Amino acid sequence: MRPYWQSPDRAIVVYHSKWEAVHAAGLVGAPDFVHADPPYGVNERTERKSAGRRSRLSGVGGGVAELHDFPRVHGDDRPFDPSGLLALDRPSVIWGANHFSSRLPDSPSWILWDKRDGTTPDDNADGEAAWTNLGGPLRIFRHLWRGMIKASERTSVRLGPTQKPIALSTYVFQRAKLKRGALVFVPYLGSGPDLPAAQAMGLRVVACDVESWCLDAAIGRLGAITAERAAEPVGPLFARTA
Repeated sequence: MRPYWQSPDRAIVVYHSKWEAVHAAGLVGAPDFVHADPPYGVNERTERKSAGRRSRLSGVGGGVAELHDFPRVHGDDRPFDPSGLLALDRPSVIWGANHFSSRLPDSPSWILWDKRDGTTPDDNADGEAAWTNLGGPLRIFRHLWRGMIKASERTSVRLGPTQKPIALSTYVFQRAKLKRGALVFVPYLGSGPDLPAAQAMGLRVVACDVESWCLDAAIGRLGAITAERAAEPVGPLFARTA
């Protein structure tokens, strides 16, 4: 199986494939850490602009958030089964775990991302929760992230419907106590905040996604998308769902 793209030093390798196929092909080995942001099984709304939905941010200036249309999140139309990720038996952080907590082992070591950071609630969730097996107590990461009102990446174009900040990936890698050269496996790359975070920390990454538009957005954050790709798309190709 050929990579969709890899960095010149091969520290970051990206596959256009289901993660299970990449792992079964022996292309991951035993990673030092697994960082997963899978589909939560919630049918996330991704066509908010064409649907005419305007999100007014009361309490933070009363502005109207810029909305975008994106393809549906692949696999989000059915309950997520974390058993495959758990079978890897590696230090892991799995986001969205409050939606499938009954299928996860007990753990005191959850991470809560507070997306409001003291601002008033709106019609979206106040935060997101991640299950971990890292040990230690529950931790809270406070980082404002609501439409145009956010603590970082303020001038960046929105890249995906469930985009997370690079700062969150950096926090997670630090929480996992990863050292330079450690290998991170990212089974659901999405818009790819893990890539610049890992690059800045000197980490190696093997990442996968079934959607080429996600891969392009993620790799583009490293300035890697040019007129010619480093490799042709490989693995099972999935058409965008309506």
